[in-house]
Amino acid sequence: KQQQEQQKQQQEQQKQQQEQQLREMQEAEEEGKKGPQAPTSFYCPVSMELMSDPVMVSTGHTYDRICIEKWIRQGNRTCPCTGSRLRHLELTPNYALRTAIQEWAHTHGITLAPYVPAVRHLPSAPAKSSPARDHHSGQPSPHRPPRQTSSVYEAHMMQQQALQQQQRASILHGHDEIVWALEAFGDRLVSASADKTIRVWNVPGKRCEQVLEDHTRPVLSLAISNGRLFSGSYDYTIKVWDLGTLDLIRSLEGHTDAVRALAVSEGRLFSGSYDATVHVWDEASLQCLKVLKGHTGPVRTLVACGGMMFSGSYDKSVRAWDVHTLECRATCSGHSGAVRALVASRRHVYSGSDDATIKVWDVESLQCVKTLEGHDDNVRVLAVGDRYMFSGSWDKSIRVWDIHTLECVRVLEGHTEAVLALAVSPTGCLVSGSYDSTVRFWDLLGGFRCVRKCEGHEDAVRVVAVCGNVVFSGSYDGTIGVW
Repeated sequence: KQQQEQQKQQQEQQKQQQEQQLREMQEAEEEGKKGPQAPTSFYCPVSMELMSDPVMVSTGHTYDRICIEKWIRQGNRTCPCTGSRLRHLELTPNYALRTAIQEWAHTHGITLAPYVPAVRHLPSAPAKSSPARDHHSGQPSPHRPPRQTSSVYEAHMMQQQALQQQQRASILHGHDEIVWALEAFGDRLVSASADKTIRVWNVPGKRCEQVLEDHTRPVLSLAISNGRLFSGSYDYTIKVWDLGTLDLIRSLEGHTDAVRALAVSEGRLFSGSYDATVHVWDEASLQCLKVLKGHTGPVRTLVACGGMMFSGSYDKSVRAWDVHTLECRATCSGHSGAVRALVASRRHVYSGSDDATIKVWDVESLQCVKTLEGHDDNVRVLAVGDRYMFSGSWDKSIRVWDIHTLECVRVLEGHTEAVLALAVSPTGCLVSGSYDSTVRFWDLLGGFRCVRKCEGHEDAVRVVAVCGNVVFSGSYDGTIGVW
């Protein structure tokens, strides 16, 4: 009874505090004193307040620690945003985001609330429940249909079981955390994971050949060029590996935050970081040639086109850097949200943003020639082929844009959660990965129909890659699909 009374008092106090905060916000808004608005990613999806200690759950979503710990203490074992069951209750600090929030708060004179943990030991996740059964008869519960005995039903079940076994056989296990990046070359696949490792897989044999463990924090990005593998990490370094021997050649240091993007052009390696800079390294000597400054937010993505390297940033801009002189040719502004994706065709560079639009930039004039609208939520991923550019969004759809007319020619629907990954196959298919844990194949030559839906991952599909006739998918559950 005392505990109930204490809980009741705490609830009343929290209610009073919330009401007081609401009154203060309303008064400030009425008087025109509402503070500056931070990027939407800085706010906790639960409390809708600036996060002081952002942490990631197993689904990859970020919350303020105090909010998600309270959510878990209340007995919840799902992600508040997606409703997906949490594979584990470990909370991973999002240091890059925390740094960005602190810098923004300092710039705008805002004091972040200090975090004081109430509980350090969270309950472990319960085991997966078995199918519901009637406690008296031991038979399946009434809501389940009775097992049919017809030969047609048995044949159908055998086909389904065979399909499930085939799909399970296409899933490679090894990583313990999210697979952030995939790179394929020859009959090998390289995967980078939040478990701090890089795995090299033999594709025909579907086995892991070697585990590279020199990074000390999650590995976020990969690039392959001239017999070398480059890996960028949350440990602020870039590791250079010999693809023949898989030995570490050198560790490149200089960044002061996570290395999120890597790209190679004209014998030079470009690395984009959450420290808001792009470092340029000579591919042969591995010496740093220059630090490109100008962005005021984390650099999220890189793409090379027309003798320039384009960098997209959370500062809502795209910058064009001359690959040879390393000078900034232009700052492409216009987005009202973070730029998360860049792809390039022969004439254009496309930027996808949290403002739900894609901007098209002319490679020669570096001017925006059109803003592509239609998505209802953040544009998270882009891919481009010979005729079309494709955009995947949090609105669960994929839009197909003609690269000549810049018009939307089709909206592909089928995924039940956000679209996170896209790749174009040389066989005439578009491959998509989603938070709904599936991989879909869309026929680009036959009316954009979904011709295949691949299941086997137990969590969101974060990245897809294509090599010849083989498609690879990396998931939040740490597995890799081979399709």
